[in-house]
Amino acid sequence: MTMKVMISFSFEQNYLFWDILVISCLRSYVPVFNRLQGVQLPSNYNVKNCLHHVNLMCGIFAYMGHKPIPILTVLKVLQILENEQEPNEKSPVGGHGAGIAYLNKKGKLTFAKVAKTKRSPVKDLTSQLEATTISSSLILGHVRRASPQFQDTIECKEFAQPYKPQCSPDFNLVSAHNGFLQNYNELRNKLTQPHHFESRKIKLNDSEVPAHLYEELLTQKKDPTRAAHALYEQIEGNNTLVILSTNKTGIEAHLQAIQKGRTRGLVIWTNQRGEVIICSREKPVQENLHKFLVENNYQKIVNITRNDSTRLETHFTLNPPTNTHEP
Repeated sequence: MTMKVMISFSFEQNYLFWDILVISCLRSYVPVFNRLQGVQLPSNYNVKNCLHHVNLMCGIFAYMGHKPIPILTVLKVLQILENEQEPNEKSPVGGHGAGIAYLNKKGKLTFAKVAKTKRSPVKDLTSQLEATTISSSLILGHVRRASPQFQDTIECKEFAQPYKPQCSPDFNLVSAHNGFLQNYNELRNKLTQPHHFESRKIKLNDSEVPAHLYEELLTQKKDPTRAAHALYEQIEGNNTLVILSTNKTGIEAHLQAIQKGRTRGLVIWTNQRGEVIICSREKPVQENLHKFLVENNYQKIVNITRNDSTRLETHFTLNPPTNTHEP
């Protein structure tokens, strides 16, 4: 199988961007990244602490592969991610909500989301799903830490992620967001089609807007990579976005990961089969999926920390995705 992987990567400092664009086939992108990791940046580049007074929110996990993994294993990843708090980090990654979406045996996305309660949101989410023996090949999970603008919504399930726009019958997509989208109202007003926003009955969540904008862009451009790049060009602020999608026939699956500015971090692993694992932190994945990474020859190709102000676009395609395994 031949698969194109597009990766655009830059380090930001003083409004100057050092850009690398890599387009390669499946067999060659890992060696390209091995060389990329050895590239010497100019001596005046310091990607640490480029932004100050940044509110870091939320955590994301995503998987797209041929071999399904258990939903309960992903919930264990989210449990650790929820409590992750590095030295000098003002708050843990999660604690204000949690959610998961996965491809079910019918080729549709199943959702489960919870808001903040008296205990861990991921524990509440696990209680909902603890009887499940489902494994899936397309999974997107999220743990929420509300930004200051949305502290009054932490008990509202409508603000938990992932989000799934349902305005177009042509696509099956789900998104998760980390950070604060500064121009979300402007982007909402640019939408040309009617959209139903889950959070709108309380107040519009900035994190819900990108899913609907991407849906419109995908309808217009008919190409996931071009749609994701157009989304990347329009968002402002410190943001990480991960979008999983399939076409209506389920023949292809696409994963888009975008970062602009500084967020909780982003780590990406992939292998020669084009399978991808993404997480905001490395520790939760290594503690729960280390054997899976080794047995399936995953290599870490991106490692962005919470101190890095970065611009990144990654686009992966898997053809065909594997259906969910249910006994």
